[in-house]
Amino acid sequence: MSSPSKIAIVTGGSRGLGRDMVINLAKKGNNIIFTYHSNKVEAD
Repeated sequence: MSSPSKIAIVTGGSRGLGRDMVINLAKKGNNIIFTYHSNKVEAD
């Protein structure tokens, strides 16, 4: 049996601490949803 996927929602995930959190959660196999306010280039 496989373990169920986990989904993390991170607000402000395009830079700084939010970005670090998104990257670390993704490395652990989590699916990520994150928001950003104004910097589309950093979010991409």
